[in-house]
Amino acid sequence: MAFTTKKSLLEKVRAGDEISWNEFYRTYKPLILLCGRDCSLTQSENEELVQLVMMEIFRKDILNHYDLDNIPDHIVFQYDPARGRFRHYLKKIIRHHALKLYARRKATVPLDEITEGENPPSDDWDEKWEREWTRHLLNMALFELKTQVQPDTYVAFELYALQQKPVREVAEFLHMSVSAVYTAKSRCIADLKKIMANLEER
Repeated sequence: MAFTTKKSLLEKVRAGDEISWNEFYRTYKPLILLCGRDCSLTQSENEELVQLVMMEIFRKDILNHYDLDNIPDHIVFQYDPARGRFRHYLKKIIRHHALKLYARRKATVPLDEITEGENPPSDDWDEKWEREWTRHLLNMALFELKTQVQPDTYVAFELYALQQKPVREVAEFLHMSVSAVYTAKSRCIADLKKIMANLEER
């Protein structure tokens, strides 16, 4: 993920700024894959979901011209803020195509081969979407946080707060005092909350 620290990718999207297609694709592909998994799509259906969603968002015939993983940097994406909140726009597109893919498979699979326990995209979709969207925002925020603090500060935070390593083990590994590890955690959590609040659409 390579969005700039001066203005996050999501802020650029909401503002209608031009964004490198590669940057947009790399950032949102994992979110789409997670949503597809939550909708009980197969691996191949999930990959197709990514293509369908990206194609609809881009609204240009790029599939027959470029490999989606290697689109030239001069090809850009620009979101029209008049469409409303981006998260709702993206959610609607993902759900629409996930439902179509799920329904297509169910229409061709014999009844005795349908796996019990599979949940169609309509079941608990809003709850699943909110969970994945929050996880997506957190990943973006962590990336931005990493660019804003000193490397040792972030590593201390990652090891102690995220990986839950013992504080003395972290301090010894980084040649820091225990109090410095605590300080790194407190600072990073405070900064992370600010970044998350800035990323979250209101």
